[in-house]
Amino acid sequence: MEGFVFGVMAAQLVVLAALFLLGRKHVRGGDGPEAMPEACPRAAVIVPVTGDTPGMRQAVASLIDQDYPDFLAVFVVAEAADPAADLVAGVARADPRVQVVVAGRAEACGQKNHNILAGLRAAHTADVFVFCDSTHVADRHFVTNLVAPIARGDAPMTSGFHKVVPGDGATATVGMAVTCLALHLLQPIRAITQPWGGAMAVSRQAFDRFGLARLWGQNIVDDFSMGPHLHTFGVAAWPVAAACLQTPLTKVSLARWDDWLTRQLLYLKFCIPPGWIVSIAAVLLLAAPPVAAATMLAAWIFGAGCGAGAALSAVYLAAFAGLGLCFRSLCPRRVGVLAWLRGYAATFLMLGWCFGRTFTTNTMSWRGIRYKVGWGGVVMRVIRD
Repeated sequence: MEGFVFGVMAAQLVVLAALFLLGRKHVRGGDGPEAMPEACPRAAVIVPVTGDTPGMRQAVASLIDQDYPDFLAVFVVAEAADPAADLVAGVARADPRVQVVVAGRAEACGQKNHNILAGLRAAHTADVFVFCDSTHVADRHFVTNLVAPIARGDAPMTSGFHKVVPGDGATATVGMAVTCLALHLLQPIRAITQPWGGAMAVSRQAFDRFGLARLWGQNIVDDFSMGPHLHTFGVAAWPVAAACLQTPLTKVSLARWDDWLTRQLLYLKFCIPPGWIVSIAAVLLLAAPPVAAATMLAAWIFGAGCGAGAALSAVYLAAFAGLGLCFRSLCPRRVGVLAWLRGYAATFLMLGWCFGRTFTTNTMSWRGIRYKVGWGGVVMRVIRD
């Protein structure tokens, strides 16, 4: 049995090392900014917004202050009374490139999808649609970098990602940074590249050909639903390293991290059920080894374990920590070594905990709305308390 456990430990270290080596160039910016051709297609930047959270003004302002020569920024709220409507108006200050759209309540899909579809109807003159979240800060070349491969004819669809910028060493803050970094490292692996709804672009022609309006009109989420759908067309999103947003975070609570990660794993369960089933083994591979190693080492310390097992566990934990410090080198803002390692180790425990939670529900809760979800992420019922 011990041989099997140590084999799993070794396999986990190999997976983590491969993830770092395969994704580090992409996370560090790849080959740099994208080259934009002289003829730029008209773009519409569609941003679902709600509330008035810290940092949101900076994020909205950054999406308006873009160097792309011809674009319309469409910010979409569910209701006119949403504080986000006044926030956008205050930031835009009558900028003719900015439009605020009221979508109304969703009845057959996720509210975010409903907002996006309302934004699309307002962007009827655009040749390329760019979709962004409202809580991440963009540099001035963000839209250019996302649109460039489409304008050049290299791909019908592109996807960027985001980096968490930790403002402190709180366990959950660092854990969020590690979790997002792991997902970011997966982006350049073309066999499994998934579009990320917080930063993606698609040509109008491809959007219509792939039937994305119909897909989103009945689904719980935009990006997770697209991956398997696009694969039926033999299409994957083109990962754009330079189109990377920043997400400043500070004082993140364990409950917030727990809810966020559980929600991401539920999207996987709802939209890609076979992938969720396969992930059971992957989660065990990632989460079980550090727990097993710590348990065997503690048992030896208290006189209940064997010395050889404890020694191998110590070697594993040292290698595990060393890889954690490699991941730390990719973080946009450094935190202390001990704080990083604490958050890094906690990430594997949180992954196991949150994945376990996905077994107990077929309901998604998000921003005060509950969704009863069926196979493939199809919304069966929208529940408003």
